[in-house]
Amino acid sequence: MERMTKKIFAFILLGGFLFSGWGLKAQDLESAFKLTRAERFQDASAAFKQLIQKSPGDGDIYFYYGENYLQEYFADTLNTTFSEMADSATKLFQRGIQADPANPMCYVGLGQISLIKKKMDEAKGHYTKAISLLPSKANKSIVMAPDKQAVVYIKMALGYIRANINDTAMVFAYLRNAEKLDKNNYDLYITKGDAYIFLLNDGSKAISNYNMAQNLNPKSPLAKLRVGQLWMRARNYQDALNYYQEVVKIDSTFAPAYRELGYLLSRANRNDEAQQNYRKYLLLSSNNVQARILYVNTLMELQDYSKAIEELNTIMKSDSSNNDLNRALAYSYFETKQYDKGLLYSQKFFKHSKPEKIRPTDYAYLGRLLAKTKQDSLAHITLMKAFELDTAKSELLSEAAMSLIKLKKYDNAIEVYNMKIALGKALPNDYYNLGKVYYNVKNWQMADTTLATFNKQMPDYLQGFIWRARTLVNIDSTSKLGLARPVYEVLIEKAKTDSVKNGKELMEAYSYLSFYWFLQFKDTKEQQSAINSVMYCNKVLAIEPQDPNYSEKAKAILKDLEPKIRK
Repeated sequence: MERMTKKIFAFILLGGFLFSGWGLKAQDLESAFKLTRAERFQDASAAFKQLIQKSPGDGDIYFYYGENYLQEYFADTLNTTFSEMADSATKLFQRGIQADPANPMCYVGLGQISLIKKKMDEAKGHYTKAISLLPSKANKSIVMAPDKQAVVYIKMALGYIRANINDTAMVFAYLRNAEKLDKNNYDLYITKGDAYIFLLNDGSKAISNYNMAQNLNPKSPLAKLRVGQLWMRARNYQDALNYYQEVVKIDSTFAPAYRELGYLLSRANRNDEAQQNYRKYLLLSSNNVQARILYVNTLMELQDYSKAIEELNTIMKSDSSNNDLNRALAYSYFETKQYDKGLLYSQKFFKHSKPEKIRPTDYAYLGRLLAKTKQDSLAHITLMKAFELDTAKSELLSEAAMSLIKLKKYDNAIEVYNMKIALGKALPNDYYNLGKVYYNVKNWQMADTTLATFNKQMPDYLQGFIWRARTLVNIDSTSKLGLARPVYEVLIEKAKTDSVKNGKELMEAYSYLSFYWFLQFKDTKEQQSAINSVMYCNKVLAIEPQDPNYSEKAKAILKDLEPKIRK
């Protein structure tokens, strides 16, 4: 999914397990969940722990406590890993099953995790077990309120949406079952809206369901937030802004809405208003470390790296134990060209990180920072490691090859460029640099072929023609065959559009052609060849009469030819 889609999806998941009907069994449980919705995950965790101490046999508490970990992941995929949060959630779901084995909710939680991991058979087993704990013709002895049964089906449907598994037949079957049991369930229509937008990309039906949810619960801000996020997804920023403003009118304490407003206003360059909303977001989320980190993530998405650094250093003063801060500082310092600082924090991150927390992007930034600090012997190794972990990032091959070129390891650089070409991912600049590498190792035929490819792709880039012409000069070392002549002639036509800017390129081309025609005259004695040679010599001198290389050569040719032309 796109970055923006992920951002919207995170909020959808945060709202995707709202209590409805049966769920409001205790004010304390509702209060704990409100902390999750406010993205105060550590505070929510503490609240759920207290609830378990009071009611250790209530499986619902374990379920929503486990959900708190999953929401922390979806709200901040940059600084948390799914495996880490899923492990914590799984342990809670398993404890819930032990404490309350007749409760289906924790089986649903396990099924959701299996779906996200794409372990379909395992997920089916968990969901089948959950359904077996619901009343049915075969289970007449089970007593459970219809609204609670509906929630079980809604959560199972949500699992497919979370996992982005496009099994709409299964999802809508679960939702139809839920609707038969409790057609006034607010969360049912939120989840249906989510299914339409994320599985079917049907914004119209999504909005229709969100509006139904809003009608059922006018005081809830979530449905309007959803619609605003859809407009944001469609880049209709004014409508998104209108809906976000309605959200805060409904609930002025709903923290995520202010973060969305801050992001939107930043995109519109209304930076003062954006900062006001971000401050409100931080205030409502108790200015906790998680909220500040999420704010930093938003700043990085907006490429406001200087502000991100400022916020990160503020967080570090109160809590420097979070290793993810070192990662974010490394990225931000790189983007602000403070490479020495970036390298310091990148190395700190790797030193203190668990292996499962290290991502391909971490290796990529470390490799780039090493390259920028002229440590290319380590840079190319690290960049290749990043590529091995994420082969979709083919640009890393180009960066690794450039480090090898700086080390003059040309054969290795050729190997890396050819790897990228074999993948079908080579860009014009790759052919240009590869052509120059072949030139450096004096593989003239491959240099010619590669640079010819580049010139077709980038016909207005003069340096490509310069290097190909030089290659052909080396193939035709005496210049008698004139292999470079057509390339230099094309170069002249392109360079003449700005003769001042391209003076050096024109001098090189004129010099070659003057010498080529000089050799032709020596062989044939044809006056036109001599005239051509003299013409190009004069063009060289017109650009720079005192150049120690081209001008002196031109003067020598003129001294030889001019008397012969007069005769």
